[in-house]
Amino acid sequence: MLLTALVTASTLPHATSSSIDEDEFATLLDVIIFDAACTHSSTPCEGQRIQHLVEYYGADWCEPCELIENEIDLMNRSDTFVLQHHPSVADESFLSASKLRFETEHRLLFIPSIVIDGQGLLTGSSQGLELSNALSLRSTNFSGLSNVSLSNGNLTWSALGGDTVSVWTTEATAHPNRNRTHPNLATGMMAFNSTAEHGNISAMMSGNEVSIVVVLEKTGTYRLVTDSQNPTGGIDVYDGNTSNPDSSIDRRSPGLEASIWTVILILSLLPAIYMRWSISKQSQPAQEEE
Repeated sequence: MLLTALVTASTLPHATSSSIDEDEFATLLDVIIFDAACTHSSTPCEGQRIQHLVEYYGADWCEPCELIENEIDLMNRSDTFVLQHHPSVADESFLSASKLRFETEHRLLFIPSIVIDGQGLLTGSSQGLELSNALSLRSTNFSGLSNVSLSNGNLTWSALGGDTVSVWTTEATAHPNRNRTHPNLATGMMAFNSTAEHGNISAMMSGNEVSIVVVLEKTGTYRLVTDSQNPTGGIDVYDGNTSNPDSSIDRRSPGLEASIWTVILILSLLPAIYMRWSISKQSQPAQEEE
């Protein structure tokens, strides 16, 4: 009975695998961009709605990321904005808000990874090279933000739907080792209730070439689907918890770890179960003689 119970317990799904309710999934509703010229304007400036938001998760220590960044540099699309995140603590340009979005909102494990319009996912260096094709196959109908204006660090808007207006600042940031510049690396983030219709973001606008990405979203965990025609493409391990960018992290699933520890527990109990069985067999002849 004990063995049966333990084996049954090891086959039960881990609680976190089904803990996300359908209503908790996040949705990207609208995206408005203010370029660097707009952020320095002394008069109220209106942003521009885009058709695609690409959120690219990379790292300066990640060699395969160079392939993806070259691909992005060659992409000639005025309707698309690429917001680059550095979620790894091993990077000098690490941003905690990017790490939170990587791990909690997009629930990713690997670098490089690309999220398209809050819906599509490309993971690994080989899949990242499919970005242009993936964008050509996606269409969006962003809406929900209106009367969006920026003046002297004060952002105003009207929002229909969603619960949060997330404001990201991006800056052109030099790579510490390679002769290249990240054109739109996330350097700050502030979040406001969508019904507030006003937010002071002047504290994030101290840089020289700061662009503003205003995102209207229903917060939670995003449900991402692969946009790759090569779902078995190579991937690189995300280094988010160590200062050594070359180390590999063994990321077993919680269910697998539970199964491994259950087997270890069963093996450790086998000697005791055998001894109990032997004692019971020895006591039976004595009872029959009486």
